[in-house]
Amino acid sequence: MPVLVTAVVASVLSGGIAWSQAGRGVTAPAPSIVVPVERVSGVFFARVSLNGKGPFWFTVDTGATHTVIDPSAARRLGLRVVDEGGSLSVGIGPGTTPMATTHGVTVRVGRAGRFAPHRMFVVPVADAAQAFGHAIDGVIGTDFLGQYVVEFDYRAGRLVLHDAVRFQYRGAATPVPIRLDGARPLVRVLVTLADGTIFNTQMLVDTGSTARSSFNGPLVNKFGLQRFPSLGMTASLGVNGLTAASVIRLGSLAVGDVVFERPELAIPTTTAGLNADLSFGGMLTPDLLGSGRLILDYPARRLVLER
Repeated sequence: MPVLVTAVVASVLSGGIAWSQAGRGVTAPAPSIVVPVERVSGVFFARVSLNGKGPFWFTVDTGATHTVIDPSAARRLGLRVVDEGGSLSVGIGPGTTPMATTHGVTVRVGRAGRFAPHRMFVVPVADAAQAFGHAIDGVIGTDFLGQYVVEFDYRAGRLVLHDAVRFQYRGAATPVPIRLDGARPLVRVLVTLADGTIFNTQMLVDTGSTARSSFNGPLVNKFGLQRFPSLGMTASLGVNGLTAASVIRLGSLAVGDVVFERPELAIPTTTAGLNADLSFGGMLTPDLLGSGRLILDYPARRLVLER
């Protein structure tokens, strides 16, 4: 089974949602779980326990299809790890990633219920810890997140898991539909290029990346985005290598009724890994999404974005 882990570290260029306890917007279900987190470079790191031990630090990554554990964390727990060879289906880079699997791991994220996948993938994500500036023991993916309505409160630095059945949104923003592609949340956006060209595409909502929001190689080629002046270069370090991209300025990018004026997005110089994916047009990362609050309602297949 392919596993997608999109967390990267980038070397970039030289209201209306709340809880009834805290204000207006959302009628809080019981329970609403505030997850103990730290936020670095726009990415949330959740403090979790594994088999009752810890703490361990896992990034919260809506672009990752599965929750994974780093080999060093697996060794700390004394887990039996089975080598599965190299995989090209992990990360955004062109290289292969060592893959393994393990069993018998129970994950507890804050006060959320126990999460015990039948099989957990072992992926070397801790290599990015120095560049991130934070310890990384694993990644919380959509196999866990998909049970909840997940709220990323970027302004307050808070992550909340809402009960999907009792959640209600009463804020001012207009929810927009998402499509789950292998549990990956894809949202339709309206793009206006600098020359006035307009098109729609679906983009992956990727909260686990510090890179710029970007377009995938096939879309870049389809609309000839290389013709626009480059503002400079950016590089992204992922679990399977380094990728380079040029940065261009758009006229605008709209997610529902939220419009980003003149945003700067990356376009890859090579098409490999996730950058070559044909099933969506690019990735929305916290550099655009992280200016307010983001709600991903997986069961109802909708997204709310407040700036």
